[in-house]
Amino acid sequence: MRVSRFHMLGSALLPVALVACVTLPQPGTQLNDQQRAEAQKSCVNQYVVGGSIGGALLGMLVSSKEDRAQGAVTGAIVGGALAHSYAWGKCLKYYSDTNSFPVADAKQTAASIGYAAGRGDEVRIQSFTIAPTQVTPGGAFKLSGSYYVMSAGAHKEIKVVETRTVHFFDPKDSKWKELGSETTPLTAALGSRRSEGQTSMPNEVAEGRYRVTFKVSALGREHEAAQEIIIKKT
Repeated sequence: MRVSRFHMLGSALLPVALVACVTLPQPGTQLNDQQRAEAQKSCVNQYVVGGSIGGALLGMLVSSKEDRAQGAVTGAIVGGALAHSYAWGKCLKYYSDTNSFPVADAKQTAASIGYAAGRGDEVRIQSFTIAPTQVTPGGAFKLSGSYYVMSAGAHKEIKVVETRTVHFFDPKDSKWKELGSETTPLTAALGSRRSEGQTSMPNEVAEGRYRVTFKVSALGREHEAAQEIIIKKT
């Protein structure tokens, strides 16, 4: 008996649908090592399984016979290591462990940078580093950034958002392509702060050039800095 393509598609995508239904921890939830590992696996599976397998099946089963070859090629590309890199970017918050803390109040910062009220609102990253700059797939790297937020206004507390974004350099297009980001919203006093932490990655990410951008937003202003890393097998 002949089975319709749509029946096969529904059966094949059932595992994908089950993976996509996994509930992930809410942002800001404190996780132990086991919970973090489970969240990483669940999140990555949603993008790798749901995105690559689901996309390939749709491309091959729903397309016409003439288009199936292209559908198979697309599925093979998406289903490779780049799919894990994409998933890593989308799940970055589960791979990052960061800590932001004050290092100088407004008065100390003003004296250090020569700030005057006439300069108005200022948000500036003073340094941003990544170590090491070459990592093996599945490894980890440390991030460290320092910045200040100053204003002539009488602000006791302000809303600050730290954002870390990962890009991959696609040699085929010679372009940087955004994979994903994670944000840390804060309520802080004016002055200087440091943001430190560590970011890990899945074992299956693609080798190549990556760029991590650190952005600070506050008082309607923002400033960013970026550093490149190389992911390469030893």
